[in-house]
Amino acid sequence: MAEKNFAFESGEVSIAFPLIGGLGDNVIAKKFFDAIIELAPNCAIDIFCINESLKIMASAFFGQSKNLNLILDYNGLYKENIQNYDLALCLFGARCIILERVNPQTLQEKSPALFQSVLKIEEYNKHNLHGIGSPNAVSLRNSNASRILGKNCFWFLSCGGALPIRDDKVNIPLLPEYKAEFERLNLGNYITVYSDIEFNFTPPKVKTWPIRHLVEYVALIKKRFPNISIVQCGSGRDMKIENADRHFLNVDLELMKYILANSLLHVGCEGGLIHLATALGTKCVVLFGFNNVHYFGYNRNINIVSDVCFPCADIWYDGMSRICGRGATEPPCMLSITPQHVCEVTCNYLSHLDLKNNA
Repeated sequence: MAEKNFAFESGEVSIAFPLIGGLGDNVIAKKFFDAIIELAPNCAIDIFCINESLKIMASAFFGQSKNLNLILDYNGLYKENIQNYDLALCLFGARCIILERVNPQTLQEKSPALFQSVLKIEEYNKHNLHGIGSPNAVSLRNSNASRILGKNCFWFLSCGGALPIRDDKVNIPLLPEYKAEFERLNLGNYITVYSDIEFNFTPPKVKTWPIRHLVEYVALIKKRFPNISIVQCGSGRDMKIENADRHFLNVDLELMKYILANSLLHVGCEGGLIHLATALGTKCVVLFGFNNVHYFGYNRNINIVSDVCFPCADIWYDGMSRICGRGATEPPCMLSITPQHVCEVTCNYLSHLDLKNNA
């Protein structure tokens, strides 16, 4: 089979989309991707990735779209070809849209709706991004504004309505060919948990729950619901929760999607797997200390918010940060969320499900 051409060789609206950020950023980016397609249904999109991990995410989240043309290496190819596209735009995490290349004449000819949206994004950025300074300053502004306006990250990505992003529901497909592999795991009834604590980094990210809290939480849930399995999900770098029943810390992302989608409940700090599980329709118990629930929370989840100096992320911003604003080795916000409280919240939810022989 002949190799596919670049999107700009297709004759359709050609879009270059460099993919950056982590798992959660790119789950949210799928909403943006679908909004672009709504405006230009016949567009062809090339996604440029700086590493293999992002290529896996691109395939898992965007791969089933008929508008995806190619998944390409970023290095070299992007700079060499950006001028050939009708539009090139980049998402800075879940915070703002950067227009890197616009060919106004061809874009207006091929897709007046998308062209008008791009003009609105430019106007929005003029008033909301230009002159602010660093990307971190944009994040600080958005985080503060989210509480004042009552808007979440999806509204900010719409650039105040320039893009048709109307809610926070993200369509992430499940590949049918992985269903049999998931069924062979024979997990029964289970909840999923994750640590997001990398075993080879000290200190952990500020937003994470201490591993000893996770261990105690798992023990408490086992006593209350002994016939519900507790399955740890995450990356191969994550610290193992030793008393969990099963561990899936380095599995194919397509299989991980099935595990999360069939979980009774997903429990963890705000992060990538929370966004993925929520997109797949799974209820989540989300622990917020460092991160801003107004910006990153979903109303359909059970959000447990620390009342200790919350939300310091307005100052320290980055969810990958390992620096507590108080200088504490273990952030007081996450320490204040007790295993007993999270257990009670979990058990209250599970007790209302139609489960047999599990309590």
